[in-house]
Amino acid sequence: MMKIGIIGAGAIGLLYAYQFSPIFPVTLYTKRMHQCKLLKEKGITLMENNSPAMNRKVQVKHISDMVKLEDDVILVAVKQYALHEIMPHLMGLNKEQSVLFLQNGMGHLDLAGRINAAKPLIGVVEHGVKKLDDVTIIWTGKGMTKVAPLRKDCMDKQFLTLWEEGLEDCFPVQTRDNHKIMLTEKLIVNAIINPLTTLYRVKNGQLVQNRFYKNAMITLYEEISFLIDEEKKEEVWNHVLNVCRNTAENWSSMQRDIENGRRTEVEAILGYVIFSAKEQGKTVPLTEFIYTSIKGLEENHLYTTELRIEEER
Repeated sequence: MMKIGIIGAGAIGLLYAYQFSPIFPVTLYTKRMHQCKLLKEKGITLMENNSPAMNRKVQVKHISDMVKLEDDVILVAVKQYALHEIMPHLMGLNKEQSVLFLQNGMGHLDLAGRINAAKPLIGVVEHGVKKLDDVTIIWTGKGMTKVAPLRKDCMDKQFLTLWEEGLEDCFPVQTRDNHKIMLTEKLIVNAIINPLTTLYRVKNGQLVQNRFYKNAMITLYEEISFLIDEEKKEEVWNHVLNVCRNTAENWSSMQRDIENGRRTEVEAILGYVIFSAKEQGKTVPLTEFIYTSIKGLEENHLYTTELRIEEER
């Protein structure tokens, strides 16, 4: 049976480990030994609105045990800024193995492209999920996973067929041919919803419910829509609005990172937009202002968190 390894036990890693466990043997690799111990003892608990909590157990290992990854498919569910410490473990994979990257933004494409032997796949996660503690998550918004090959010759059809047939009703997957188009569409969603909800300290739905917030969305979209073809602009804008509505009660991941004193993925999202604009000779002053604002909030909250930890020692 095809074995699945999942690197990263944040909200996304826990959700995929939980969902895959009925049809695949899953090994979840954690960074913190304390979380590793808790997951071994208690398993993963998933909660949904108006539904009883459900629990499943998977095999759990500490990241120090990733000397040689023997899983058939490895899902990389760490934040983009943590990829560099993971990459050495992925470079030794063989041609029979696949690696599915589940990061926001597009900065990970260069790193994924360094994998020559194994088959690199690029994924887009459209689920809403919140981590309550080291073993508990809330599935706040059901969506799907979109997967595309980084190179034309590296689609893992066996894995994706098993996923599609085994989890079609509860955890669907959709295959796409062009990873850049797929990621750009998600990038625009993230570039608008994540930073604006973080600056305004509101849930996703309030961006479309408040006319002033919505006007800010429109202005930002007009500035960054150079990333997509003209004929797709209306379609992608409607997609942004639909994501806000479908995840109306969700706090964005960037907002949660700021509130919890963690690094955000603003570099991989707005940083990439700014880089692309410079390459194309375009100016994006609003994007640059929002990027700087998020970096300021990030630095302030990181400093506050460090002070609190120091005081608790």
